[in-house]
Amino acid sequence: MNPVELCWNVTSYVSIIVQLIAAGLCLGIFISPYMPCRNKAVKAGAAYSVVMTVLYIMPLRIDNILAYFIGTLAAFAVMCAEDRRNINQKIFLSVTFFSLRWLSASMAGIIDHFFDIVLFNPELAARVWLHYGMYVAVRVLCILFSFLFLLLSVKAVNRAYESKGGYMERRELVMLTVPSLSGVAGYAVFHFYQIKSETSGFYDVLCFLYYLISVMAVLVIIIIFQNWKTSQEEQSGHELLESQINTIKTHIEGIEKLYGDIRSLRHDMGNHIQMIERLMGTENTIEASAYLESLKIEWQELAPEIRTGNPVTDMILLEKKKEAKMRGIRFESDFRYPKNTKLDAFDVSVILYNALNNCMESVNGEKPYIRIQAFRKNSIFMLIISNSFEGKISINPADGLPYTTKKGGGHGIGLKNMLRVAKKYMGDLSFEQNGNEVTVGIMLQVA
Repeated sequence: MNPVELCWNVTSYVSIIVQLIAAGLCLGIFISPYMPCRNKAVKAGAAYSVVMTVLYIMPLRIDNILAYFIGTLAAFAVMCAEDRRNINQKIFLSVTFFSLRWLSASMAGIIDHFFDIVLFNPELAARVWLHYGMYVAVRVLCILFSFLFLLLSVKAVNRAYESKGGYMERRELVMLTVPSLSGVAGYAVFHFYQIKSETSGFYDVLCFLYYLISVMAVLVIIIIFQNWKTSQEEQSGHELLESQINTIKTHIEGIEKLYGDIRSLRHDMGNHIQMIERLMGTENTIEASAYLESLKIEWQELAPEIRTGNPVTDMILLEKKKEAKMRGIRFESDFRYPKNTKLDAFDVSVILYNALNNCMESVNGEKPYIRIQAFRKNSIFMLIISNSFEGKISINPADGLPYTTKKGGGHGIGLKNMLRVAKKYMGDLSFEQNGNEVTVGIMLQVA
């Protein structure tokens, strides 16, 4: 083998391996927003590149589409091993990337084919080193085109699909993977017809347009479904908020009745004192003690254990304290409703109600507890709620909220309602984990 032929072979091998590495890089970029951390996405991208490279250099060559499938399957396995949440979403990512990778490579291949028509000119072929230099330039352009097509495609999909931290239902998976699978199936039909008819030229242009339309179809379906899903989530959020407001109104009615009973007891306190004095005056100490004990029990039943300065928050905390007691959870509250502020009691209740509901769902450990703290500093009101949690929470960088483990359309609605209220008061939510304790901080501007 002469030096020119050796250079051609080496360049061919290197260019393909570079393409495979670039594809793995695009895969890592594609799945990174959906994974708990970047390192896990890097591992999946690296697995794809390594498997594809091994399949390429091994003596027994396999069909390209089978190689793409095996490489994507390896990346999927790594994704699942690194993060076992939301398997349906990982299937969507794998199928979509497989389709985009195949279509992007096909579009780049058509462009490469037009370059080859110019490159393999008899007159140019006679000048071997110039011919080789042109070949290197063509390979570089092909790598760039393939990389750019794929990179732009995956970035467009990521921008279109907003529910990165949401649980993907099977219905959503089917709807979003249909255009990707249709694009690959259409490619197979076009490719079969091209081999059978041995056509090119205008046919190649037609194929390029089809591949481009297939990629656009993936984006359009994602955008349409995303808009529908956002509308459904907003509706569910409003329904949940309305339900919570109705619950809070019920709490208000309960606390008003409670306070009414307390006022009645206070009104009758003079009569009760007279009765005790009368019994003591007749030396009926046993009856007096029994009467006093019954009065004490009645007062304990009526008097709220928690007083925050607002009847609504009183009732919410009392309810959650009772629930915690029944479940063997230590409940500590140092919550005081801020005075002389622009805060709406319903808004504070929405935050408190949803935050405590989340705590009740996630609290665990040998000695489970929930701790509530609140303080005001100048115009800032801080509400800090902590609970024991033996596990690891993952924060979605897209919205700063924890990834959900819930299935169904109600994903994160309570948290989003909390965030909505916080934004109303130019505030924010923050989540952090220190050891076996998870803390949510709610900051509100109250003046």
